[in-house]
Amino acid sequence: MNEKLAPVSAAQRVETIDILRGFAILGILVVNVLYMFDTWFAAHLTESTTVADRLAYFLTNTFFVSKFFTLFSFLFGLGLYIQMNRAEAKGRRFLPVYLRRMVVLALFGFAHAALFWVGDILFLYAILGVIAAVAFRKASPRALLIWAVVLIAIPLLFITLATGAIEFARLAPPESGTMEGIEASFAESRAMLDGFDAEARRIYAGGTWSEITAHRVREFGTLLFSSNLFMAPSVLAMFLIGLRAGKKGWFRLGTTASDSDKSREGQAGDGRDRDGERQEAGDDQRRERFRRILRRALPPGLALNLYVGLSGFELNRLGMEVLAWRDAVAVTALGVGSVLLSLSYVAMIAILAEKPRGHRVLAPLAPVGRMALTNYILHSVVMSTLAYGYGFALFGRVPVWAGFLMAFALYAIQIPFSRWWFGRFRFGPLEWLWRVLTYGAVPSPAPRQA
Repeated sequence: MNEKLAPVSAAQRVETIDILRGFAILGILVVNVLYMFDTWFAAHLTESTTVADRLAYFLTNTFFVSKFFTLFSFLFGLGLYIQMNRAEAKGRRFLPVYLRRMVVLALFGFAHAALFWVGDILFLYAILGVIAAVAFRKASPRALLIWAVVLIAIPLLFITLATGAIEFARLAPPESGTMEGIEASFAESRAMLDGFDAEARRIYAGGTWSEITAHRVREFGTLLFSSNLFMAPSVLAMFLIGLRAGKKGWFRLGTTASDSDKSREGQAGDGRDRDGERQEAGDDQRRERFRRILRRALPPGLALNLYVGLSGFELNRLGMEVLAWRDAVAVTALGVGSVLLSLSYVAMIAILAEKPRGHRVLAPLAPVGRMALTNYILHSVVMSTLAYGYGFALFGRVPVWAGFLMAFALYAIQIPFSRWWFGRFRFGPLEWLWRVLTYGAVPSPAPRQA
């Protein structure tokens, strides 16, 4: 008999994935704070930048920028596999429910951008989630990997070709005016963005709530077809890598601690339960896979991102000046290095979470990850209230180092808050609403009694 799809229970969750989500939420917050207290295209490094700001920016650029939306995209793709697998196990059609889920996520994303912060990622995730589910859910692991590599290469190839074309134009005779025209085009684009930034600074720092909201909606539309469009291939690529990870069995999905206890209790005499043997062998293979990822991905990922951090490259300023080879090299180092470093983060946490001491350290992140949507939106609620004119009007007045510390301070509050919340409720508040709108039923928010 077909079972009705319903929200996953706490017992069915995989704690390591919740820990990874909680970790990803921290990294996303650290990066977003850079852009919450200043305009989107503002320079973070200038001649007057302090040593503390440079250090904070180096740490953010090296270890956080592009690594955590990449990590969260991986987890989104893994979540797609988990939901698809659950639907198949219950004999239910997967796609209609998932599409409703993405529609609701898009609504959350637009509301987030309009009401709190323009740097929303949820709307893009919803669009790409539909593409991933419709076009790639039945693809083989090999095909998913090939498509992921192609998608990661697209923006890197675009920047390389654009830079090469500009360098070739430098060879044209001066009287042709080719290079002069290119420089004029970049200068015009920069002047337009500088004017856009000046208007944003004025409105965000001193505008009313209605003025700021109207500007956020306009700015969101602009970014959706500029920055987000540039990010989209990389995000979709990580969706596919996460989907592939699910198909390849990177995580032991759907197995609970009680299942493990039953397996151990079922072992008797000199023989070992075959299911337990297979499970242990599978766990050994998973651990070895993560060690292999760490050995192969961490050294080049760290080296490439150290180059980006030491160069002081500012991704948000790309295109403000005439493209040069240093830009193409930095974008390539960041694009490839971010994938490698984010996969290294996955491997490190998966390995540490299985060790008793590592688990004790990482377990407090799991409740944060269980209500990742709520915590993500809460970042914007708190920081926009501190930044904008209708709140504390700190926009443009928070140094990079202070924003860096503020991110960790807010996250430190979210850890006990999330744990407190799940002591009283089954779902985070926005997670509960997401389920209501997706499944058309109202689950009880109270935790189930053991």
